[in-house]
Amino acid sequence: MSTVATLQPAATVFHEEQYFDWRVYAFIAAAELAAGIGMLWFARQWAPVATLLSHKASLEFLLCLLPAVAMPLLLVLALLRMTTEVTPDELRVWFGWIPIYRRAIQVSGIVRHQVVEYRPIADYGGWGIRAGRNGERALNARGNRGVRLELADGTKLLIGSQRPEELAETLEAARRPDVA
Repeated sequence: MSTVATLQPAATVFHEEQYFDWRVYAFIAAAELAAGIGMLWFARQWAPVATLLSHKASLEFLLCLLPAVAMPLLLVLALLRMTTEVTPDELRVWFGWIPIYRRAIQVSGIVRHQVVEYRPIADYGGWGIRAGRNGERALNARGNRGVRLELADGTKLLIGSQRPEELAETLEAARRPDVA
């Protein structure tokens, strides 16, 4: 009997999903509502409501409606969730259910890490995929705590977390597997 070797994905030793603050979703809803009201007001200036309703299946109406409905949905699906995973070899961070931004860092490339408290708006201009005044990148979704990494190439990166101590301990264990 022969055995077949399979490539197994590395086991995840840390997993965290963070959603943006409710105010971000409220802002998107308010912007969507304002855009809808604006679209109706603008359309009413050009034609009576009865005429608009009779043409609701027209190509022009659909071309106007599609971006107004699709853009907020795409924003929510593509960006408004941050996932952080640590495997024995890699730290991975991505945004969205349909990730359009991914960052993978070899654990062996992390020179230093420390749990920090920071000011998201003052230090990075808010949450998300941000750059600070000193060139340090930040990947954060909510809160004001995280793990600051210094990488072998001199890059500094802040990973926002609701469980920064656990993330730091997991990174330390992955960096020194012989100590476990």
